[in-house]
Amino acid sequence: MSTTAKYEVAVIGGGPAGVAAAIASARTGAKTVLIEPNSYLGGAGTASLVGPWMTNYYKDTQVIRGVFQDVVDELVHYEGSTGTLKCPYDNPGETKGTGGHITPFDVEILKFVLNKLVIEAGCDIRFNTLVDEVHATDGKIHSVGLRTKSGRSTLEAKMFIDASGDGDIAVAAGAEFEQGRKSDGLTQPVSSLFKMSYVDMDQFIDYTLANRDELIWVSYPILPKGLPSHFSDRMVCLSGFNNLIAQGQKSGELNLGRERITLFSDYRKGDMLFNATRLNRIDGTNNNDLIRAEIELREQVISLVGFARKYLPGFSNASVSSVASKVGVRETRRIIGDYVLTQEDVLKGNQFADGIAKGCFPVDIHSPSDKTNVWVELDGAYDIPYRSLLPVGLENVILAGRNISATHEAMASSRVQSHCMAMGQAAGVAAAMAAEQGVSTREINVTQLQDILREQKAIVAGDI
Repeated sequence: MSTTAKYEVAVIGGGPAGVAAAIASARTGAKTVLIEPNSYLGGAGTASLVGPWMTNYYKDTQVIRGVFQDVVDELVHYEGSTGTLKCPYDNPGETKGTGGHITPFDVEILKFVLNKLVIEAGCDIRFNTLVDEVHATDGKIHSVGLRTKSGRSTLEAKMFIDASGDGDIAVAAGAEFEQGRKSDGLTQPVSSLFKMSYVDMDQFIDYTLANRDELIWVSYPILPKGLPSHFSDRMVCLSGFNNLIAQGQKSGELNLGRERITLFSDYRKGDMLFNATRLNRIDGTNNNDLIRAEIELREQVISLVGFARKYLPGFSNASVSSVASKVGVRETRRIIGDYVLTQEDVLKGNQFADGIAKGCFPVDIHSPSDKTNVWVELDGAYDIPYRSLLPVGLENVILAGRNISATHEAMASSRVQSHCMAMGQAAGVAAAMAAEQGVSTREINVTQLQDILREQKAIVAGDI
């Protein structure tokens, strides 16, 4: 027998954006539920091992705080992170691969911390729950159909936050969207991250210091004093080894979809995270494509693990210790909103009166059609306007995460997890306000929204 639950705010998707939205909504006072198809929260950071978190700083100024900082502080408390680390470069103004700061984290501790913060905020969690129906009329979602092992049910809410990553809820309710780049509709490639353990990190780091010519970029993060003794005392992040990779591919010994490998040593001794696999021409909203990606990328992982043990310094006794349980998708649908964030907005550090979050990660486009990358530094931190969270034609839906209204190029900056948390926090407060006041998403007072976000220690327009 179908049952119906009623909430003021329903957040669909428990990734970085959805978690921040749920916490912020509940802290603002709304009766909130967070719906997640997996049995844990964290999305890309946990299911896809996407780490470390990319920068929440522009140069040396912190521009993302709020819920993101709450999560980092909890991780540090439970020895799940070092906190945010500065990544220096040889060339002033260069931040390739990191944006200038990174925040390493432990995936399993993160799952616990996110549960803790969501529950402490007063939000209900629905794990293992799929939204398979959206009931909407006249630009308003009235309810959604849920499916679990226990059966089917209906959930009603005044406000819905689409933090699904793919814009599933907004599209089902009638929102228009774009996908991929203008020229051919292709999206950025997908990847499967993985970790190797028992790496001789001193040997590897010493090698990189002596062989800079083999690397496209490299940075040695600055570690704070007073870390636990079992934490790393040296770390490195880099991209390169192009000649080695080319030789392996030419000989047939290495199956890899990239011309180089990108590595981040972990804050735990001997662990190395690989962001190195790649598969192009995958539509992340097509299940057959995703099945193919899961199979082909795991083949790349195993090939690279064997290759690394044989050829990378310090890896002879290393072994694979974890592989993403879900392929990492960089880009799918981008919902058309009241304002479309552009590449110029991002690169020029444009400011908006209705800015509800800041962005600071450079434009990072993994080519949809070949093995190249585009990396463009920003002139300054930019505002993400509230209007980019509002899907055209929908009155009680707010977007959060990589599905916001942005161009292909702008999304290449705004998609990273720290930014998604900042957007999610704003979406959560806005939804709670609209639910309490009985108005549409466009009728709330944006100045009041910004003030509440500041009370929650977020950084918004005019603060930097």
